[in-house]
Amino acid sequence: MAGLIDSNKQPLSNGTGDPIADADGLLGLARGIEAQEAGEIAAPAAIEEEYAGALVQAIEEKQDQASQIEDRLENMIEAQSARLQHAQAHPPGMLATASTRAKWQAQVAQQQATIQLLQSRLETVREIRDGITVHGSKIEALAAEKVAHRDPKLADDFAELQEARRLHEIHMRQQQGKKQEERQGLTQEAAPSAGLSLSRGLSHTRAP
Repeated sequence: MAGLIDSNKQPLSNGTGDPIADADGLLGLARGIEAQEAGEIAAPAAIEEEYAGALVQAIEEKQDQASQIEDRLENMIEAQSARLQHAQAHPPGMLATASTRAKWQAQVAQQQATIQLLQSRLETVREIRDGITVHGSKIEALAAEKVAHRDPKLADDFAELQEARRLHEIHMRQQQGKKQEERQGLTQEAAPSAGLSLSRGLSHTRAP
């Protein structure tokens, strides 16, 4: 009798002659195959779950970091604005020398330039926090870079999984396209045959 073949195409033993023992052995092999297949199915899900968790953690860290920078810049702008208002409220008197007035004007201009610079920095931080790229938000892109730096293997595994899915989707679309072309070809082949049969039927009908 031909030997049984398992899922990996490896021949099984012919048994011990004890039906119960052989049945238990085969059941154990079957459960091993089931566990192996379950592990193969669960592996991509485990990678996705681990990567998603790492990405969420990195995103939260980046968001917290951006919020802290934003708060600090806002405080700096507020403090600098208070200095500017104080300086503008106390200009040199009528009897002040030209150099004193020039010094005051330079001080006011410097404070205004500093506020503009801080506001520009603040807008940049907000753009990073709220901005969108082709791959999602900028925060997510920065977080993905952080995950790749922290755990290169996890990032590589996730990238390979995404690439495998992309190739699988391409393959499935190609297969669907081929099937559609085959169906169209069969339809086109059947149409002339049907017309020819109809013509022959009409010819027989008209014959005396």
